[in-house]
Amino acid sequence: MNVLRLLQEIDRRFLYALLLLAVTFPFFIPGRLPVVVSHPTEALYDQIEGLPANSFVLFGVDWSAGTRGENGAQTEALMRHLMKRKLRFALLAFDPQAKELCQDIALRLQKEYGVQEGVNWVNWGYKVDQVNFLKAMVQNIQSVVPTDIHNTPLDQLAVMQGVRSAKDIALLLDVNPTAGYQNYIQFVQGPYKIPFGLAPTAVMAPEAFNYLDSGQLVGMLTGLQGAIEYEQKLGVVGRATIDGNSLSAAHLLIIFLILMGNVAMVLERRQRARLSAGGA
Repeated sequence: MNVLRLLQEIDRRFLYALLLLAVTFPFFIPGRLPVVVSHPTEALYDQIEGLPANSFVLFGVDWSAGTRGENGAQTEALMRHLMKRKLRFALLAFDPQAKELCQDIALRLQKEYGVQEGVNWVNWGYKVDQVNFLKAMVQNIQSVVPTDIHNTPLDQLAVMQGVRSAKDIALLLDVNPTAGYQNYIQFVQGPYKIPFGLAPTAVMAPEAFNYLDSGQLVGMLTGLQGAIEYEQKLGVVGRATIDGNSLSAAHLLIIFLILMGNVAMVLERRQRARLSAGGA
């Protein structure tokens, strides 16, 4: 068979095998592709970097397994920074899956950064009725969160010492694939002027730029790309970077195959034209 024709009719099973190799290769040999850090990512990093030592951060985690590819990577990147700086934080979930998913991330990372649950961070667990919860929480945290997920009273935890209401929160973070972050703006950030950083999925990011421009958001991680940028700022090769490398390898392979097929098609047509001209 003509080589040019063969290049246009490669067995799809071979292409799937190449794609599988391209996607999995970065997980075994991790590295970092250079990226340009966007202003929203830079601003959020600077906000956390500038917090006084031992500040308390309310970390909203409102995602589930369906958006784990983006939101999970964002959560891990932000959590790394909080643990690296030894800032205190509380995980608050308005999605039932997030309580366990983020607990697993925190337990894994705390070994790397030498922090401890109950001392440096706490999981408040899953809560319902976000609006009414936030209205009560800003006045008295322990009235709506008496214990952590292990049923330990908050007043017995070192991480919660001196934290009673919204006035004791230095920063709000929310990893959210929906518009639910707007409740934080309406009931917490707005009334108490607490700096607020957001990590939405890429598809939800465009509408959030309005809040970024107005100053109601101090920074933002835009989907997986934002998490990749954040890990570059931290100087780590984490989940976001590896996932991004995997996507990049797959995209490069697909682009290469498209180019190769089209070049083969053009060359074959020229070859046929020359043969036709010679025969005439």
